[in-house]
Amino acid sequence: VCCLELEQGAKVGVSALAPQMYEAVLSELGLEAVVLDVDPNSALISLPALSEASGGLDAVIINYEMGFLPDMEKIAELEVPVIEDISMAFGADYGEKKAGSFGKYAVINMDEDGMITSGGGALVLASGRKEKQVLKSVTEQLHPSVFLPDMNAVLGSMQLKYIEEFIASRREVSEIFSKALMRSRHKKLVQGGDLEGICYSFPVVLETGMQEVSAYAMKKNILTEAAFSRSIAAYSEDVQRDCPEAKALMLRCVNFPLYPMLGKKNIAEISKVLSSLP
Repeated sequence: VCCLELEQGAKVGVSALAPQMYEAVLSELGLEAVVLDVDPNSALISLPALSEASGGLDAVIINYEMGFLPDMEKIAELEVPVIEDISMAFGADYGEKKAGSFGKYAVINMDEDGMITSGGGALVLASGRKEKQVLKSVTEQLHPSVFLPDMNAVLGSMQLKYIEEFIASRREVSEIFSKALMRSRHKKLVQGGDLEGICYSFPVVLETGMQEVSAYAMKKNILTEAAFSRSIAAYSEDVQRDCPEAKALMLRCVNFPLYPMLGKKNIAEISKVLSSLP
């Protein structure tokens, strides 16, 4: 956000299901977060809501929630500076373009649960020469301790050559889980249009209470989590009131584990649970 050189009080659009950290950082920088509702099928920022608000925005942060791909071509047509958070969709493509190549900057979270992990930290990418120069001037003002140690950077970079394998594995597991879930009364979040998401996790939108389902899964030694427990909506009743689709997903969407090294035994166990959810 600093790299966009926004003035105090500038308005930045953000999804109600984006990490609450974003709203906190924007406030700390003297910027105003304009929180927008989401699409109920994908949990991505609502295009109609973004389009309606775009005339009053100075920038927008686009999250690739759960690895789903927003319609970046339509978002680009709004002519609002974009920061892409591709943490959950690193490696995804739009034909000839990659996720993260539409905005002025892209951010990748590299914590232990990231697509690419360095044990912590984040990667910031600039889209062009001008943006790179601005990013460089901003980072030169930071203390050296802010930057990722070499060993951690190597850990992250070594995984890059396996990213296509990771993505293929995630999609295979997701397909197995999807078939199992079809035998239950619940549904999953889905990618809209002709795009193909990454399958970062396996988010299930429940017909029953989240607590009941999580307890049932725990009896089978399967750890689930509320998909949007750390979102902006989760921390604000006002946002829940103004963004009903985000509120509904916050209350009813639970994540089942999905990662490349899950193993056949665990995949089979999770599939059984998904097909028999209460």
